[in-house]
Amino acid sequence: MTDRTYTARWRSYLNTAGSGLQSRETREAVADYLTLEGTVGSYFAERAYAELIEEGVYRGVARLFNCPGEAVAMSDSATRAWHSGVAALTLTARDIVWTTPYEWAGNLLLLKNLQRSAGFTIQEVPLTPCGDVDVDWCGRHISDRVALISVTHMPSCTGAVTPLAPFSQLVRDRRTLLAVDACQSAGNVPIDLTATPVDLLTANGKKSLLAPRGTGFAVMSPRFRASADPASVDVHTHAFAPGGGIRRLTDSARRFELGEKSVPAFVGFDTALRQALHNDWDRTAALSRQLRVRAGRIPGLRVHAPGTHHTGILCVTHERLTPERLWHTLCRAGVACWLIDGAHTPNHLLRAGIPQAVRLAVGPRTTQEEIDYAIGVLEETGGRGATVPAMGRQEREYSA
Repeated sequence: MTDRTYTARWRSYLNTAGSGLQSRETREAVADYLTLEGTVGSYFAERAYAELIEEGVYRGVARLFNCPGEAVAMSDSATRAWHSGVAALTLTARDIVWTTPYEWAGNLLLLKNLQRSAGFTIQEVPLTPCGDVDVDWCGRHISDRVALISVTHMPSCTGAVTPLAPFSQLVRDRRTLLAVDACQSAGNVPIDLTATPVDLLTANGKKSLLAPRGTGFAVMSPRFRASADPASVDVHTHAFAPGGGIRRLTDSARRFELGEKSVPAFVGFDTALRQALHNDWDRTAALSRQLRVRAGRIPGLRVHAPGTHHTGILCVTHERLTPERLWHTLCRAGVACWLIDGAHTPNHLLRAGIPQAVRLAVGPRTTQEEIDYAIGVLEETGGRGATVPAMGRQEREYSA
């Protein structure tokens, strides 16, 4: 997009599923680090922040998700964290990997690549008639051949939340590993990995955790770490032993990391994680529900919301406007949202005949006023005659 109005301050920011808006404290933490780095150089600046980078940010993830610090590995994105973990597993032609129709295309692409060399079977878990992942089907068909179940906690194209507890219970005392893509749910819904253990959970910082881009992480259970062997290792967790062998320096999840990372981004991530401890989960869910219900009443607007548990994300199309036209209309009116590609969740959106859609996403900082304004714009777009204030007045200031 080249229209300069898109760079103005938004009246309603509903693009947290793409990238959340960082707080002033997070931005200042990054700026302070960069100021120091510009003065003393990156090595000495990193040394000054060593405790935060080497321990603090790991404690932040551990506190927020109630898991041990040694289970946490940092990455530059959720996709790389998921790929690094799953690609480290030894899968064979005897094995079956379960996915769901909500699987992110990037995860599916990796599985397809691994399948070509390992020969395992990829099997899709069906949905119930209302759009939930069919846990009962899983209970009837689980066997020792199922080596991995990949669950998308909340898809990027819909706010349908898949409860993790039934899957956690299902794999208990089995060889089956449970991998959870929490890219959209982290920061949007509470996740307690002690109460609901999983083997691999991955997410990034830039969405509902409101951290800088280039931050991500994985949480790996002891049995996952014991069964996985990362293809790439680095000098901060491995060393050459006498005689030329390789000696592992840690059994923690950090052995899945590479040593280089964007230190300024992770300084900001540390601040964002501490702030996320105070997220009001019920408030986010209530605003999400309100957006979904009110949008569903607008003539001409089609709300795509499968499943029984929803929060955060709403996917819409219009019976008269193309998704791209609807997106431009909303953005020009000051509603930040995103035009999503059905190919990114091919087994859901494309299968439903939706090549594109507009995504509206509520986050931890969304206000009631932003919901009201977005609904007003959608009503005006639908021809109901609601007044849409001109952009440029009463914009929300996102500096706090």
